Amino acid sequence: MKSVHLFAELIIIGSLCVLSADYLFSPPNLPSQWFQSNIMPIFIFLVIAWCVGFLINIFSELFFTPVNHYFETRWMLANGSPGLLLERLRYDLYLSPNSQEIIQRIEYHRSLIRIARCLMLVASLFLLATLYSTLLYHTFFLCFIILSMSIAYYRSLIWSCKSTYFAWLSLQNSHVKTPLSAKNKILVEDKSQSLHIVTFTGGSGFRDINMALSKNTYNITRIVPIWDNGGSSKALREHFNMLPVGDIRHALMTEAHAEGKAGHVVKLFNWRLSDTGTQAQLEQELQRFIDIEHPLIEAVEQSLRDVITTYLKAFYGHLATATSMDLRNGSIGNFILVGAYLAHDCNINTAIYVFRQLCSIHGNVWPVSLINCLHINAVLSDNRVIYGQSATTLLNRKENKQKIECIFFSDTLVATKNATDHTHIDARINPVLPNIITQADVISYGPGSFFTSVLPHIMVEGVSDTIAKINKPKLFICNLLEDNESYQYNLEELIEIFVTAANHYAKIKRPINKYITHILVHKISTFSNHTINGKPYLAMGNLQRFNKQGIRLIIDDFENPWKRGYHDPYIVSNYLLAGEQLIDKVKDII
Repeated sequence: MKSVHLFAELIIIGSLCVLSADYLFSPPNLPSQWFQSNIMPIFIFLVIAWCVGFLINIFSELFFTPVNHYFETRWMLANGSPGLLLERLRYDLYLSPNSQEIIQRIEYHRSLIRIARCLMLVASLFLLATLYSTLLYHTFFLCFIILSMSIAYYRSLIWSCKSTYFAWLSLQNSHVKTPLSAKNKILVEDKSQSLHIVTFTGGSGFRDINMALSKNTYNITRIVPIWDNGGSSKALREHFNMLPVGDIRHALMTEAHAEGKAGHVVKLFNWRLSDTGTQAQLEQELQRFIDIEHPLIEAVEQSLRDVITTYLKAFYGHLATATSMDLRNGSIGNFILVGAYLAHDCNINTAIYVFRQLCSIHGNVWPVSLINCLHINAVLSDNRVIYGQSATTLLNRKENKQKIECIFFSDTLVATKNATDHTHIDARINPVLPNIITQADVISYGPGSFFTSVLPHIMVEGVSDTIAKINKPKLFICNLLEDNESYQYNLEELIEIFVTAANHYAKIKRPINKYITHILVHKISTFSNHTINGKPYLAMGNLQRFNKQGIRLIIDDFENPWKRGYHDPYIVSNYLLAGEQLIDKVKDII
């Protein structure tokens, strides 16, 4: 039936094009003239019409469709990588059950769109013919009506396709309000078109704020670090020579949980292997997932289960061909993400995209750079060097009274022969990020460990230049308490270090308000000497001087009353969601 439909479609397109060309140019030996002399060979006419229709279809698919998809996807979803929208919808749709009717409707609409394009072409040819016709006034209005109807027909079909996609989305997404209105229309809460928030932070520091933001927008892009060298990420990083995936997987699972996607897939991805046992026992436990014997993977839909086991096999197959790595407390989600990375030509961006589809996650998570061997080293005030993020974060502030002077990137964790050699290696920005950052409505830094989770992002080549290009709110969310890394620093000094680094790694120096427009300041921190778990509130310093440089200070009580020392996620999210109206929401400006 599909072949008959396609053949008929090509005949219609080809016939209209041939007849319109005949009307316009009137060359000899065209089928219409053969028809007038009663010698029309129907077969030859059909062949010519089919060939012309085929060529028109090929031209349409090669030229019109990519252009149309480019603009339509940007209209439908401004979500970091809009060009992936239709592919994502089709991927999800073909995996979903009971979708045959919707698929047929989409294919039917695509066929009608091709015919509508042909009608537009025919109407244009007739319009050109009127320029050579002696009956100009008689034919002009007729051709104008044909052209207008064709355009209207074409646009109505585009909207039909959009309605088909959104109808399917409304049935699939958990954030849809299913009750009917008075006009019997489904009320859809479209969070995909809301404010786009881009944040630079680590793993756990932004988790609660992420959860609060997702109640109002799914259009969140988290840019995460790639220099973690501890825990399960360390073993995977060393074994597979890849960037760490722990922070990526943690951020993706936070997005999934915040969006209400706590299904079987998310539970599976959060599962960890035993933290004890021999290597053989751990490999046997992993094999149970591959053989679909574990209850968590048995509960997953079969189509998704096949994809997941494929990636687990890719991970395990590579594991078996090299020296065994320590699997204790290993995350199944990390293993699947690594398997996707190996299966897709070691492209971490593709692996993350596939991972998002498996969990049906709307939000974006991207690594700030794609360098596999990037590490952070910290230089202390006595010129000693602390190698690696893990050692820097765990630096005991009570035993070690030396503060961190600076940090630098390196490709090794081994001390150099010259202890004073602090050679910094360059790290280039992830190629997908410039376009994403420039589409942001709000940018935020932190909260998180300053020297390992916040500052290093701005040291990646291309980040500060891209941020400076957009005139949107850029909020610095400072920590409430002084941590091991910010020992002997106040907020004024940390801001100064951040902006100095931004200008140092940018191509040109810019005013401070090109990188930060607002600083969130905890009200109690301005006068309290109280400590929590031995850690004092972060001192503010002289923040008033930043007002003269175009930065506004937002003074509020940002502490969570149920978790002392942590931000109240709803208060912080309210400021982030204010967007360009942020100035009106400031309660107190110094």
